[in-house]
Amino acid sequence: MKKFFISLIIVLPLLGFGKLQAQSFNAGLIVGPTFCQVDGDSYYGFHQLGFTAGAYANLPLEENFSVQMELKYSLFGAHSSDKEVNEYYYNPYSLRLHYAEIPLMLQYKLSNFRVGGRSLDFITLEAGASVDVRLRATEDVDADYQVTTSRWNLLSATANAGVHFAFNDHFGLGARFMYSAAPCRFTGNPGWFFNQYYNKVIQFTLTYNINSPLR
Repeated sequence: MKKFFISLIIVLPLLGFGKLQAQSFNAGLIVGPTFCQVDGDSYYGFHQLGFTAGAYANLPLEENFSVQMELKYSLFGAHSSDKEVNEYYYNPYSLRLHYAEIPLMLQYKLSNFRVGGRSLDFITLEAGASVDVRLRATEDVDADYQVTTSRWNLLSATANAGVHFAFNDHFGLGARFMYSAAPCRFTGNPGWFFNQYYNKVIQFTLTYNINSPLR
């Protein structure tokens, strides 16, 4: 965790320096909540509340396309629901997975589309993938708190798709759906998909663009 934040402190000034290097180079900050679950366990629903925070660098390509690289701390995991505990008699459960997340996203701005005569250039669609480095994992089963970092893969990958709305030149709001492209934990049982664990995340972010215009 400490190493990640030290890296972030180093990266942020470099991102801001991008404005001096090229007017088309954008950089900014990201923060927001995540709603998480893990496919492969016995619990269902986006009941684990986490968050993400970090920085991005965005480079416009041809026409309305751009590529964006991010460096974030993200908290994923899973949590039992009241119904699972009270009606199905599952043990109360909480899983917290701490990651250094490195997404690479291809983005497309809807500048060529208009609704009611208004351009949709404030909307950007995005798709891509991230490499996730596991920092720490903890599980709490029926009030029995355990650090179980070694049970979860050091490296995993996540496929991402989302949309971003620009409020003005600096502030925007993003929504992203994320699902593991590679398992976050191997069970050791035969089979690739049905016997593994996969992160499943809905993420909302507030973005602040240091350089204008925003994307």
